Amino acid sequence: MQVTIKGYITSKESELFSDCADRYAYDQTHHKFSISDGVSKSFFPKYWAEYLVKEFVSREKIEDETFLPECQEKWLKKITEIVNKPTVKWFTQNAFNKKSPALATFVGLRFFEKEKKWEASALGDSFLFFVPKQMKTFEDCIILSSKKEPIIFDNFPDYFSSIGEKFKGKVKQISKRDLKDGTFYLMTDALAEWFINERENAIGKIDVWQNQKDFERFIDEERQTEKLGNDDSAILIINVEKVNKSKIKYADNSVSDIYQLSAEQDIEIGKRESEIAKKKETERKESQRKEEEEKSKVVESEIKEESELVVEKEPANIENNETEEETKGYIEKGVNFVKNVFINSDTTNEEKETIEETKEIEYKQENAESIKVGKKEDSYTLKTELIKDIKQEPIPKEKESKQSKNITDKF
Repeated sequence: MQVTIKGYITSKESELFSDCADRYAYDQTHHKFSISDGVSKSFFPKYWAEYLVKEFVSREKIEDETFLPECQEKWLKKITEIVNKPTVKWFTQNAFNKKSPALATFVGLRFFEKEKKWEASALGDSFLFFVPKQMKTFEDCIILSSKKEPIIFDNFPDYFSSIGEKFKGKVKQISKRDLKDGTFYLMTDALAEWFINERENAIGKIDVWQNQKDFERFIDEERQTEKLGNDDSAILIINVEKVNKSKIKYADNSVSDIYQLSAEQDIEIGKRESEIAKKKETERKESQRKEEEEKSKVVESEIKEESELVVEKEPANIENNETEEETKGYIEKGVNFVKNVFINSDTTNEEKETIEETKEIEYKQENAESIKVGKKEDSYTLKTELIKDIKQEPIPKEKESKQSKNITDKF
């Protein structure tokens, strides 16, 4: 007998793999398979579903008196560890103190290698479907669930509880039956409802799945067409061939692990967050660079405007300064020239000093306005005017007599 196992699982559209409350498990030694759907509104349902499926497949024989209590003990230990963490939320602590339970549906399947038989049990809206290899119509399928006809999917399924002996509904069982070539499908509620609605078409769509990505692509497409509800979805596909051969051999198993999927998703999210952070940092630096460039342009523009204003003002100031300095030079030269004229004449020293001081004062007064406005006087003109003024001024008689006397005296 050859058995091939495929298993695929995914979370709700808006949630992560780590949020998924569906679980499945299988054990090749005991030839056991199980699937469970943790009820979303209950307290830590994913761990409860996990302990149910793992404990079922790991045990060769299930004792009804001990199976649930031992699963409950493991669940309580796990939840206590979580609640005792310092980072736990207050509402989680309150739910724990109130002894809120976890709830979960369940399907279990077992093959008996020597007898070539199978048996199964189910509780809630998780389903088992067996499709014979030679199926002619959908009515040839074997369907196992605790839901009664007509099958209606709602938010209140039968379940096992993680606390106490309470559980809702009655476990539905299929006693040992002969194994035949065909395929067993174990599904949680969303896929089970889709499978029943699609009937024969469902099998053809499932057969093309080769890996987890194919499954996820199918889930997305069916959700978009609203043929599949937006809920956690899980499926175990167990194909049985060559039943007449004595031993069971497993080949080409392709079963996705929810924890590995969650870890890979966390890595991918970390990469995306890192890329987003890098992009934001790059954008921030680019924005800062542009802002600094704009500030630099403003500063350069202000400096340029100030420079232009200085350039416009400086020539006039320089010209005025040069005019004033040159004018002062001309005055000094003119005064010196006058001094030389009088020094070389026969004018007495006292007269020379008097005339010199008078002419210098008059010259300064007459040229004061010219000096203020920065008019430039030609040195030759200044000299000419000074000489003209001196020649036109009459020489006093005393000076003439003294001059004549001095001349006569010389001879």
